[in-house]
Amino acid sequence: MKLEEQVCTFDQSVKLAELGVNLTTAFYWVANGNGQGDPVKIRLGLKEDGHQTAESCYPAYTTAELGILLPYELNLEEEDLYIQGTIGNRRGEFYYIWFQSSLDNVEWELFPAIEKDTEAQARADALIWLIENNYVSVADLTI
Repeated sequence: MKLEEQVCTFDQSVKLAELGVNLTTAFYWVANGNGQGDPVKIRLGLKEDGHQTAESCYPAYTTAELGILLPYELNLEEEDLYIQGTIGNRRGEFYYIWFQSSLDNVEWELFPAIEKDTEAQARADALIWLIENNYVSVADLTI
């Protein structure tokens, strides 16, 4: 399996950085010299190695790292319900994550099903959605 299939996409990395997620990881997307356009490649290393700059380097979180960041269960006390996330692979066609509620009367459109080509992409989109909708705090994320 290619390394690119084991990490979130460049766009997802940029979005996570914009949301304030900036955790140390072994893999980084390195953009072109001006920090725009398609990423050149993924490099193994840390920002401190000196060959990457903050403007052109974004953490490329792996499937495992995203799995650690994603909560298994969300407790929403004000609504007396909890949400569980489930991930799977549909006949090798795509990876999916959906959120399941403990209550029957929850409006499902509040909790989208996410379908992506790789598991890392599905996990990254789920984390982005959870942060953007205030179900997960960036301050609480650690690897």
